[in-house]
Amino acid sequence: MGQPEVLRALKATFEAILAPQNLELVDVSFLPSDRGRILEVLIDREGEKLSLDEIAAVSEEISRALDVDDPIEGRYTLEVASAGIERPLTKPSDYVRFQGSQIKVKVVEPIEGRRNFNGAILSSNEDAFVLEVEGEERVEIPYDSVGKARLVVDWDAEFKRASRGRKTG
Repeated sequence: MGQPEVLRALKATFEAILAPQNLELVDVSFLPSDRGRILEVLIDREGEKLSLDEIAAVSEEISRALDVDDPIEGRYTLEVASAGIERPLTKPSDYVRFQGSQIKVKVVEPIEGRRNFNGAILSSNEDAFVLEVEGEERVEIPYDSVGKARLVVDWDAEFKRASRGRKTG
């Protein structure tokens, strides 16, 4: 099995493990490391943060599943983690879920002469999403053109919100 087929098989296995726990598989990828490959599994739950205990439990379940039927050749290290606050957007439903959010997108082929876009998701359909860039410009980006996309957090606003929360009381 080639790497794309292995990743598809892993995704199906991991989704079956996560679904009963109301968890979402965000992404599965192999990352290079100076100690061999890392199998990175990013998970999330809509509307609720994941605890370290939950991530550890999922990691154990995934590890057991890999021990039973491991389609991966060679050595690797399993890392299961929360997708985080600046999570990647990997499927069309992510663009629906995060409509209105700020994102950063890198496309594989230039669109209107550009490969990098920052802006807010205005809308999405089954083939593409519309991004509002720099206040007024609107760009339609087909999903199959996306190389990488992730949420972008306004850290200044987050720090202000956190400091206001500490000052009350």
